[in-house]
Amino acid sequence: MLQLHSDEPWDFDVLTTSVEKSDDALVVTDADGTVVLANPAAGALLGLPAESLTGLSVDRFGRTAMHVFQRAAAQAVADTGVEVTVRGAEVRDLAGAVHHVDLTMTPTMTEQGRLVTISVRDSSEKYQQTRLFRGLLEAAPDGMVIVDRDGIITLVNAQVEQMFGYQRAELVGEPVEILVPDRYTGMHMAFRNGYVSEPRSRPMGLAGDLHARRKDGSEFPVEVTLSPLETEEGLLVSAAVRDISERRRLQEENDRVKDEFFATVSHELRTPLTSMIGYGELMTDLEELSPQGRRFLSVIMRSAERELRLVDDLLTLVAIEESGLAIRSAEIDLERVVREAVEAGRPRAEESQLTLSCETPGAAVAMYGDRDRLGQAMDNLLSNAIKFTPAGGRVRVVLRPEGSQAVIDVVDTGVGIGDEDPDQLFERLFRAPTAVAQQTPGAGLGLTIALAIVEAHAGTIEVVRGAGEGTTFRMTFPLRRSED
Repeated sequence: MLQLHSDEPWDFDVLTTSVEKSDDALVVTDADGTVVLANPAAGALLGLPAESLTGLSVDRFGRTAMHVFQRAAAQAVADTGVEVTVRGAEVRDLAGAVHHVDLTMTPTMTEQGRLVTISVRDSSEKYQQTRLFRGLLEAAPDGMVIVDRDGIITLVNAQVEQMFGYQRAELVGEPVEILVPDRYTGMHMAFRNGYVSEPRSRPMGLAGDLHARRKDGSEFPVEVTLSPLETEEGLLVSAAVRDISERRRLQEENDRVKDEFFATVSHELRTPLTSMIGYGELMTDLEELSPQGRRFLSVIMRSAERELRLVDDLLTLVAIEESGLAIRSAEIDLERVVREAVEAGRPRAEESQLTLSCETPGAAVAMYGDRDRLGQAMDNLLSNAIKFTPAGGRVRVVLRPEGSQAVIDVVDTGVGIGDEDPDQLFERLFRAPTAVAQQTPGAGLGLTIALAIVEAHAGTIEVVRGAGEGTTFRMTFPLRRSED
């Protein structure tokens, strides 16, 4: 409701604008009960255009003796400056129909003297429903803006006033673009017209790229949820506006702390691990090492290499989550990438007493891609196949062109994936129950990274269930076209 009880006198022109834009039926009288101002809502209730009510006495709208009390109450309010509420009053419009209303008479000091503002509220069931709706609107934690199908603001709540710095009277009746930065106005109007033709609940600005404009011209990031409201007067659109400035600030602070942390991880872990591996490689050339010393050194080297791969995987995963996986695409020979990955995995396969084989077409398989990233995906798949295949088993890598695509199968004779959902295998940090039960080393990151690499190359990766034991991971990539 429009708040008119104030210690500071109102400028009459400002009072007139505020009353006219109010959704409540408002009549302003002098101390004698003569109407000096009324708004369209009051005119609709009393059966006359608002301007025609000016000069009439409130006596005209009473029923039986009630009008005497109403006039007396208005005079008392003017004299004492105390707000008075009359519930269950009966008001007769000029057509003779009777309306059951609640009247709130508020002293209103203006530069022209003390007036009385009478708020006329329908106490019928429809009014109670309207009052409940507006109460819920006011209680909403977000700013709520209700607009008609032409984008004209019809209703706002207190949160909008606080958020945007406007009084309600300054917004009601204005285009909703008053709240939108100028650079977005044209786009917003086009979106609004499209929304009206196909209304449905729809969130906007979830990525933080939507901004609103305050009365002072400053902008702030928002999220907006649009919902259609079907009413007797036609389609209205409810916009829930949430200021995400604080969330954005916290996210930026979180990103800064995370960047510092992973920079520290990269330096404090990678540097000593790289040194350990480097010195370990130098020690393998020493003739003084005993067979037992060489075995110990081999264990140290494997452990250091495993930890270095884990650190690299963590840093890669962070990069993927922050801004997606960056690839440096160039023309490459996929067959060479596959063969090099197999040769790099052969020592691990021999240590695990596995047979590792590679089947390729024997000719170059040309595609555009990032050689290092594709090698990383191959390494991750081979590492999994070797880890989950018992001694005496076999791991095969098969590369074959199929039309405009290249298909790579990594096939093992290991424990298989059982009844697990294949999609779960690519989730971050997911480890199959068999891996946990057998205490197989791993952090559940390799397949997540492989998926990101494959998708960055417009490819696909899937698990192919076989008739027997074992697992087949299949990667598919688009080949370079002959005219490229």
